[in-house]
Amino acid sequence: MVGWKSQPESPRVASVRLRCLNPLGELQGQRYPVEIFDRGRVERYAAVVYSKLYDDASHKEALWLKSLGVSVAFDLCDNHFYDVRGDRAAESRRQRLIRMMTAADQLVASTEPLADVMRKALGEARRISVIGDAVETTIAVPPPPAWRVWLRAQALRRLLTALARQRADGATALVWFGNHGGPTSAGGMSDLLTIRPVLEDIATRHKISLTVISNSWRTYLRTMRGWRLPRRYVSWQPETFRDALRAHQIAVIPIHVDPFAVCKTNNRLSTALDAGVAVVADAIPSYEPFRRACYLDDWRTGLETYLSNPAARADHVAEGRRIIARDWTGARVADHWRTLFDGLRARTAVS
Repeated sequence: MVGWKSQPESPRVASVRLRCLNPLGELQGQRYPVEIFDRGRVERYAAVVYSKLYDDASHKEALWLKSLGVSVAFDLCDNHFYDVRGDRAAESRRQRLIRMMTAADQLVASTEPLADVMRKALGEARRISVIGDAVETTIAVPPPPAWRVWLRAQALRRLLTALARQRADGATALVWFGNHGGPTSAGGMSDLLTIRPVLEDIATRHKISLTVISNSWRTYLRTMRGWRLPRRYVSWQPETFRDALRAHQIAVIPIHVDPFAVCKTNNRLSTALDAGVAVVADAIPSYEPFRRACYLDDWRTGLETYLSNPAARADHVAEGRRIIARDWTGARVADHWRTLFDGLRARTAVS
């Protein structure tokens, strides 16, 4: 049996789902012997994987498991070595990361650039498995109270009605979605400011609107104040996000390219394409396999082309979906985890 341990946070947190709950569910559906880690069932485990956990208690527990002959893996999906704030907390975090990586028998990274960062931090050419994030076709979270479901459904209905009116008037709906910002990166919703001039210029020739789907109304107000194009804010909710996203025609993904962003997965780009939404984005390494399915680092050409040629949007979305079907489905990514776990279980059996 393999035990999988993630952050004790809500499934609403993307990394909890993408790096644990979703692939675990795929593997359990294949009857693979894997479960959420249960300390009371430790005698069953041949291996335990820690996803983005490197606190003192996790390190102590990992050493205890190793003393029992259990193989330990450590999975990292963000560049937590990057010191965006330049404070002492970053060095403490770095030391905890190195300690956990040193203790682990196997390391996993979500992208090749992140694997390179991990090797550099360790100061050794250690083998690191790279397993990316599968596209989420559904967002499985515990059901909220009925009144919240109703409110969210009403908000979605208002959005869809407004967008339908825009389309009838010949307008094209653009969308940005994502976390408004975090403590380890300079990016987030503020990245939209880098493309404000081109969007406002294009709005003088094309009927467009911009929807922001995120988790901070205050950040939206601060970021979007004074923009010269129609815009709206929609709260990200797991029950309505996919329907809200697919109601748009073009997703914009500007990126503050720093050591944190360079290590990110293709999740946002692939999510948009899978939902049938064409993408214009800044380039990071994980986006390169999709270059033929979107516009990267070419904002004016990409937006002008998509706005004047809907067939080009459809062609790129179709190509993106082909790439996803080949490499980024839940089943395909679960296969990579299965291979990793098979190796860990074999290691334990030999020892």
